[in-house]
This record gives sequence, C-alpha cells and structure tokens, in this order.
Amino acid sequence: MEKLIYAFWRKADQAPASLRELLLGELATRLSSLGAQRPQLYIADLDAVADGLPQFQLAATKPPPDGMVSFWMSSAFRRAEAERWVASLFARVAGYVVSESTILPNVAHRVAADRRSFGFTQVSFLQLPPRLSYEQWRKIWFEQHTSVGIEAQSTFRYVQNVVVQPLTDGAPPYRGIVEEGFPQQALRDAHAFYDAVGDDHKLRRNMRAMMESAARFLDFDKIDVVPMSEYELHGESDPQL
Repeated sequence: MEKLIYAFWRKADQAPASLRELLLGELATRLSSLGAQRPQLYIADLDAVADGLPQFQLAATKPPPDGMVSFWMSSAFRRAEAERWVASLFARVAGYVVSESTILPNVAHRVAADRRSFGFTQVSFLQLPPRLSYEQWRKIWFEQHTSVGIEAQSTFRYVQNVVVQPLTDGAPPYRGIVEEGFPQQALRDAHAFYDAVGDDHKLRRNMRAMMESAARFLDFDKIDVVPMSEYELHGESDPQL
C-alpha cells in the first residue's frame, strides 16, 4: 500500500465552508469507488481556525495550500482516475507519494468518522535547506528533532510523511509533510501550544528548545505552516492503535 497526498488550492469562487460541505458529502464515496482507502481531508476553513492566522501561518509558497486530501492505494500506478477527479475539484493540486511514520497516534481524542477532529491540525510542508544533504536533513528531523517537538509542545498526534516522489507537474519541492494535532486553545495561547499553561519559565524554555531544534534542519522562509481542520472520512482505526 502507498499513501498519496494532494495539497490543494481552492478556486476563486469556492468559499471554505461550502467547499468543506461538498468534500464531506462526496470525497469518501467517490474515492472508494476509484480504489482509494482511508481518505482524510484537511482544510483551512477560516471559521474554525481563524484564531491561528496569521500567528501560526508561515508561507514560502505564495499562496500556501488551502488544504490537502490524503488516501491509500495498492499502488500509485493506479492513481490516474482518483487523481483526475481530485484535481477537477480545485484550481490547483500538488500530489506526492509519501512514506508515513506515525510517531504519536491520536488515542486521547478520537471522534466519529466524518466529524471534525478534536482541536486543530497544524500541517507543515517542509523543503530541504540548501545547506544540508538529504541524509543530514532526514537524520536531524527523525533522530534529533522529533523528541523535542513532542516534549516541547502540547501535541496529541504527530505524523511525519517523507516525500518519496512528486506525482503532478509543477509540484512545490516539498520533502516532508507533517500533521500535528493540538488542542483548540493552542491557536490563541502560546502557553497552551507549548504545554506550559501557567508557567512562564517553561514557556520560554520550550519555545527556545523548539526554535533551536527546528532551525537545525529548516529554513523558516522555505516552509509552509497552515492550521487546518481535520476530517477522517473512514471508520477504521489507525493501524498503529
């Protein structure tokens, strides 16, 4: 099985709320008919995540993605129909085959399929800094930064997707795509985001640890960070649970 991710940019006449309703109504059924499994939707629907903008948003890509659709197939070789249908929904898509690593599965805040997930998901699209080789970048990210990211933030879900190959022409040169689940109050409150409620010293310590660690393998002008709502459009449990 392979995981496919399609970042998308909505059409000018697509309001986030109406687009969300369209996708929730059609995505799972249509993708299933085209051989896709475990579909998932992320959308920057401003009514739900507006408090996080522009506080959390970084944008190397102008404009940054408005969301992404992910699903699994037996092989990306068989993606053509599903890809054409997904692309028809939006002004632009960028597709990737990724290798998923679920570092921290969501066990504390499960919701029913088709319902908005608890809190919000910070989706980060990462590029490779010119100063690092791919192996250096991946080693720092996986072996050194991962534990810092979990310990210094209020993350309850953490998924790393390493890009294996792009699937669509003109796709931004993303090498990693991160899905991180946070409680809703973390959109507005740095103490909540950095797992330091009521503790200014811990806030400063965690912020410093996070920024210093991230700066080792990221150039902040080469990443896209977008707060999104997550919708798990299937009833299956995560395979890690």
